[in-house]
Amino acid sequence: MLRPDLPALRAISTPALVVDQIALDANIARMAETAARHGMRLRPHAKTHKSATIAGKQLAAGAVGIACATISEAEALAGAGVTGLLITSPVVGPDKIARLVRLHRERPLAVVVDHPDHVQALAAALAPGDSPLEILVDVDVGQNRTGVANGQDGVALARIVTNAPQLSFRGLQGYAGHIQHIIDGKERRAAATHSAEQLRAMVAGLAAAGLDCPVISGSGTGAHAFDASGPYTEWQVGSYVFMDADYGRIRQADGGRLPFAPALFVLATVVSANQPGRITIDAGTKALATNGPPPDCFLGVPDGCSYAFGGDEHGIITLPPGAKSPPLGARVLVGATHCDPTVNLHGCYHFVDASGAVTVVPILGRYGA
Repeated sequence: MLRPDLPALRAISTPALVVDQIALDANIARMAETAARHGMRLRPHAKTHKSATIAGKQLAAGAVGIACATISEAEALAGAGVTGLLITSPVVGPDKIARLVRLHRERPLAVVVDHPDHVQALAAALAPGDSPLEILVDVDVGQNRTGVANGQDGVALARIVTNAPQLSFRGLQGYAGHIQHIIDGKERRAAATHSAEQLRAMVAGLAAAGLDCPVISGSGTGAHAFDASGPYTEWQVGSYVFMDADYGRIRQADGGRLPFAPALFVLATVVSANQPGRITIDAGTKALATNGPPPDCFLGVPDGCSYAFGGDEHGIITLPPGAKSPPLGARVLVGATHCDPTVNLHGCYHFVDASGAVTVVPILGRYGA
């Protein structure tokens, strides 16, 4: 069982990112079993973990490939031998398109598009002898971030892709990021149903135009249970591997929690214990992302504690009434706020296995790294 006082963790300088390998492996296995039971392919999102080790575990469990948010993530994972990559955000600009083409020539991959100019830029960058670049048309299913705005534009863009000899139209992406964190399960189901209907209409429009659509990629950790009946052919689930405070709040339609365990923690040290009822640890905004609710999972302190940011280097843990304060120098494991950007703040993981041994695993493709 993961504990902050494990001898191997005592030797680690804090703050540090720790992964409960038992919980991680169980989460990966549970999602893989769920997808298989529903006849769904998995393309888990590496923007959550940025790790070739974790991607390898997901592929070994049956995933058909890995989704990446950026060209940097794709380059790093491909360099570590990960295959079946899909870049889920438009790769725009001469510099990034040049990097994309170089990567595609080494390890063929797929990308998304949502504008004719983008399609033309990709086609122009590829040489006649290059293998065709697989393309998914990105569909805005309500997030108002990227994607074609309507079915007519989607069909027109798919035609342009189909007519470009350097490109291969493979289908649609409809990622509903705005749905994944809706707390109420019934409300989240209704929103997921609406997004699915938009995609079904797009598929019908493609069929009417004589265009096949073998891939429909999307969904996510929060909505995957509601998207099991289609139209998706693959799920881009990500945060299920770690979970975090935000996903800890959401409920399924029956009111229960998502069936995944917290696996990601920040190891911190108590650096001040002078105030009654509270302690200060060395994990603040440089160790935990700020764009999520406060941590709701702690190991090494009494039940009922709460956390508040105390600045760049510090976090304040308030103890429940009457609880004994951990001593100065004690170690605490703090659950993640928002797992994706929390990972991006660190250079490596410390995987803890069932024996309590620690393995250092690099984090790849970070912003600014």
